[in-house]
Amino acid sequence: MASAVLSSEPRKRPPSFGNTKVLIAGGVIVLAVAYLVIMGLQNSSEYFLSVSELQARGTSAQNQHIRVSGDLVPGSLAEDASGVGMHFQIADPTSTPLVVEYHGGQVPDIMGDNIEIVAEGKLDGQGTFVASSVLAKCPSRLENAPPEEHRYGDGAQTGT
Repeated sequence: MASAVLSSEPRKRPPSFGNTKVLIAGGVIVLAVAYLVIMGLQNSSEYFLSVSELQARGTSAQNQHIRVSGDLVPGSLAEDASGVGMHFQIADPTSTPLVVEYHGGQVPDIMGDNIEIVAEGKLDGQGTFVASSVLAKCPSRLENAPPEEHRYGDGAQTGT
């Protein structure tokens, strides 16, 4: 008679193919999420330059997707002959004006002389910035005013 040997250690099962499928699927999902996060960060981390910084880069800035900021040069805002697009110039205190062409449709209502403009697009070979979107910074007449001068709603002063 053969005696059975009892062991206190549990028997190890070989890994099943079902567990391997779950691990592979989990790995693929993690890689896909990581890829999407990286691509999202790259698209939102575009350069933001002043006009003088863009001009200092010279030809190395051509055909790169960037954002440039400057004040709208008075009297330079004009529609194209087609009526679909517009062109204007932006500058900062230490730069020469940069010509911007925009054919993206609607422009901000507050766009006017000396308003800060942020244009997103690419600098072409002729030195013209071809914008795919244009934003205008809303001027705040109350930005540096003391709190007692702030008026709200119907124009009545608060804190009386």
